[in-house]
Amino acid sequence: MDAIRNLIFDFDGTLADTLPVMGHAFANAFRKYDNRELNFDDFNRMSGPTEFGIIRLHLKNKELAETAIEEFVADYERHHEALVRKNDEIAALLRDLKQAGAGLALFTGKARRTLDISLAKLGLELPFDKIVTGDDVTRSKPAPEGILRILDALGWSREDTVYIGDSNDDMRAGHDAGVRTFAAQWMPNVQARQYAPAPERVFASIGEFRAYLAGRVPGFPG
Repeated sequence: MDAIRNLIFDFDGTLADTLPVMGHAFANAFRKYDNRELNFDDFNRMSGPTEFGIIRLHLKNKELAETAIEEFVADYERHHEALVRKNDEIAALLRDLKQAGAGLALFTGKARRTLDISLAKLGLELPFDKIVTGDDVTRSKPAPEGILRILDALGWSREDTVYIGDSNDDMRAGHDAGVRTFAAQWMPNVQARQYAPAPERVFASIGEFRAYLAGRVPGFPG
């Protein structure tokens, strides 16, 4: 079996079911500052930049963009606990990987402000070896820049590193970075169910993923 020593995770739809609160906060911001009713599919089509980049790019009333961003952040934090459940399986997975000595990193298209809100509220403030957000890259997903930054910063080899995400952009980023790429479909809300390029594997549950990692990640209990 191919050894896995390092894991890079996406966040939204992979480590946390944050898509409902993001959709709620986006809908509120565009309704209030653009008088537009947009749904989840609309925002999914806008994906790529950070949440703030989406607002700056797609809000028609550009002069209100920064005000809309602050409204978005406030709404995201205010409704987070009601719309995003803590996931004990995810917390245990990350904790057990860390205790096994696996390398753990996070590459998300989120802004750092909203990521910090989610990490704190979900109790996922683990000592990741490296976190790269959408604020840290010049080219957002599907560009592989964030993955490459992590590999370079930590000296990880492509051969024993995997990237796990839920969107087509994640699959493309992992593929173009030259790392093994897995699709996570264990959250109630994910950004895609069909992928191009195809991931190496698709996991429908955390239990299935844990079983796969057992024996492949040295010291991981499965």
